[in-house]
Amino acid sequence: MTKRSPLTYIGVGGVALALALSACAPKAGPNDDLSGVKYTLKSATAEPEVSFATPFAASTPTAHVIETGNGDSINDGDFVLVEAAVFNGANGKVAGSTYSSEPILLPINDQLKQAAPEVYEKLKEIKVGGSFSYSTNILQQRTASGTPTASTASPGTATNVEVYTVKAKLPKYATGTAQPADPSLPSFTLDESTGKAEIKLPDTKQDVTELVSKDLIEGTGPEVKATDTIYVRYLGVQYSDGKVFDGNYEKIPAALSLQGVIKGWTAGLTGKKVGSRVELIIPADQAYGNESANGSTPTGTLVFVVDILGAEENPQTLQRAQAASAAAASASGASTDAATATPAPSATAQ
Repeated sequence: MTKRSPLTYIGVGGVALALALSACAPKAGPNDDLSGVKYTLKSATAEPEVSFATPFAASTPTAHVIETGNGDSINDGDFVLVEAAVFNGANGKVAGSTYSSEPILLPINDQLKQAAPEVYEKLKEIKVGGSFSYSTNILQQRTASGTPTASTASPGTATNVEVYTVKAKLPKYATGTAQPADPSLPSFTLDESTGKAEIKLPDTKQDVTELVSKDLIEGTGPEVKATDTIYVRYLGVQYSDGKVFDGNYEKIPAALSLQGVIKGWTAGLTGKKVGSRVELIIPADQAYGNESANGSTPTGTLVFVVDILGAEENPQTLQRAQAASAAAASASGASTDAATATPAPSATAQ
């Protein structure tokens, strides 16, 4: 639920990072065996290392299981968080990585199967915690108008070596202990077989001047931090008339930074546990205000129900928040100094 628009978005899959980096490199005597690459994995807690004879030049899309993992199995319809590191096939150096930001939210579905069948098959072979590598000679490009196109690299052209580790599998919905309902608050129902969700307003509505954040289900996972990226399903309605303006219970989860959403989300979800279902009643001054910009945003007090399926720390977001906090503290200190730095009385003053 972003400040501008709470749109859900996701790429074709975990290969999005790799496809964006799959530029050609110089030709030479090729090495195209992923099983011959030396991998040093670090349990998805740090960027892996690889060693291979250069150039690496795949002659066809290919994938290799490095470790199968010992977590949950991965099936069609699942959503997994995947860490990725891409290594330049010409020189073996890191060309891109998710480890400095956040993992990729990847749906296991027909779209992935069609776009990258080798990736899809390896994901079905491994479990959570498992890793695989991938390389392809299919180059993804865009025309001047933005239309995606694909071409095959000429033989011997270096191709990237991509290493993926499945960090976690998201639950479909909130999991935990149901909490007592408050009849004065809007009620929520969800048909888990279809994903159809509904928020029903109480017959008598109270004036809302302060943020309400109530657990409907209390999860058992770690507490969410204000700088986390959270993976959520949610539904939002206007408190004035119950009109639904956004939601994704019937769609794919959303990955949202709590530093990039309305104030009511950041304040209301920070400290909540992963696995929780949280009801938020957000006054206008912590949402979009009382007037809509060109009718594109809801107005007034808003009601959300949010399933927190996962949370990941984003190092870049954390660093920006720490820098902003330090700058604010420095400015506050400078202001205090300026206010109190009056000349001391002269020792000879009478």
